[in-house]
Formats: sequence, structure tokens, C-alpha cells
Amino acid sequence: MGYFKGRGNRNQNMTIPRQLSLREVIGQKKGKAQPKPRPVSSGRPRREVDVELLRELRAKGYGYKRIAGEYTWLTGEYISHTTARERVLHQD
Repeated sequence: MGYFKGRGNRNQNMTIPRQLSLREVIGQKKGKAQPKPRPVSSGRPRREVDVELLRELRAKGYGYKRIAGEYTWLTGEYISHTTARERVLHQD
């Protein structure tokens, strides 16, 4: 059998090791995994943005790039169009 190199010396009577169940991972006990603790810091602080002004600009039918431009022109503070989109869609 010259097709499969390296297979001639293999012992055909080797035992197959015990297969792990789907949940079981090497080094862990069986059972449900514990949830990770939340970090102390919630991440990078969010910039204060006038959400009411963003809503007014969106109500005029402006797109997010236009909203960002108008916001910068009216307030003098730059925000990106992705920030405008996030704040309009996910108001906290």
C-alpha cells in the first residue's frame, strides 16, 4: 500500500480514548457554566449628545450623514454619522 505513507507502522489494535460529551470540556466539571462577572468599568464613556436635536433633524427626513453635519453646524461639536445613527436608534 504505497498510497498512504506512515500508516504501515500503526498498531491496528489501539484503543480509542473516551469521547467527551458535547457539554464537557477537558479540565472542567460537568454541569452548567457559570456566567462571567461583569467588568467594573462599563467601557469607554459615551459622549454627551443632544438627542432631542438629533430627533428633530431625523423628523425632517434627513439621513444620518446630514444629521451629523447639521448637528456639527448648529452646536459646533463634531459627531460622526454612526454616532448620530446609534443615538437616534438607541435612545437611552
